[in-house]
Amino acid sequence: MAANKMKAIVWDGTDYPDCLIYRDFDVPELQPGWVLIRPLAVGVCGTDIHLVTGHTRYLVPDRNLPAVLGHEWAGEVVEVGDGVTGFQPGDRVGIEPILSCTVFGDSCPMCRIGKYNLCQKGLTHVGVPLTRMLPGGFGELSAVHHTRVFHLPDHVSYQEAALLDILGVAVHAVNLSNPHMGKTAAVLGCGVIGLDMLQCLRVEGITDIIAVARYENQAEAARELGAKEVVLIPSGGSPLEAVRRLTGGQGVDLVYECVGGMTDAVAQAVAISATAGSVVMLGGSSRPTPIDLQEMLLKEVNLLPSNSYSTHGRLREYQIGLDLLSNGQVNHSRLVTHCFSFDQYRQAFETALYKGREGALKVMFLRS
Repeated sequence: MAANKMKAIVWDGTDYPDCLIYRDFDVPELQPGWVLIRPLAVGVCGTDIHLVTGHTRYLVPDRNLPAVLGHEWAGEVVEVGDGVTGFQPGDRVGIEPILSCTVFGDSCPMCRIGKYNLCQKGLTHVGVPLTRMLPGGFGELSAVHHTRVFHLPDHVSYQEAALLDILGVAVHAVNLSNPHMGKTAAVLGCGVIGLDMLQCLRVEGITDIIAVARYENQAEAARELGAKEVVLIPSGGSPLEAVRRLTGGQGVDLVYECVGGMTDAVAQAVAISATAGSVVMLGGSSRPTPIDLQEMLLKEVNLLPSNSYSTHGRLREYQIGLDLLSNGQVNHSRLVTHCFSFDQYRQAFETALYKGREGALKVMFLRS
């Protein structure tokens, strides 16, 4: 590695597959209060796929390109900046990639009260070049503010910790929706977010859970992780009839929409909700999506958006997720199905892009 250069999977802003290349890139400058970390396990997220395939390219300003993606990761401390205490080279750490605007000298109302997932200056992630280009886990080194670095217990692997960003999303949805024993639930979408959502509901004492999966490998994982019933619905299909049959026509009290993208998953979630039920929207949408407002009105369905994660009271939701993982209440080893070295980036992205064909849940890069 040349001085001040590192190897990285670099996205140039054009469309997949030619937009990615494994090449030299500038090492991030270590500022006071920041920590330089070597990523050792990095997940390929749907956000990365949506960016490189062009679906969300319009959200990225040209000034932030080229970019090093990768926001699901864990690794080892290499160097600490001035003023940083509590960390030293060699420490095993997990990374919360979401940054408050206060890190950059701003102070919006949401960040001041700890809701930095709703930052009014624009949500900033390490490894997601929407508001700033902060090189992420797809490079040999990444700089992270010390407030976003968490010590890992020895028994938690880097691969398991790399998925804590996903677990934080499920923790936030639980904290917003307040599920409790006796309620029925459905998890619509059994990718890794949905499977973590399922596990968090189990932690809260919800046992009557219907998991709606698109692929057989997702359905198998949902069964293993505690779903009471699993419905396998191919792309373009509707789970409505199956859920009606399983619930005696009543629907479910809580529906967690974990699909997003260019789908009608939110509308499906409203349809399978019980009267006076709630739909919690985690997945978002890549395009305007019609919803039957009359059905929502007549059933008094509550629609609750759940955007990423931040804090719950005085607790960091990333730390809550880390505690669940450390205590064995959540299983992440089951979710990592395909691992690649960084120079195998094309094969890794193909596997993530065609996860149904490849039988993939989480595709991950590993560095020894």
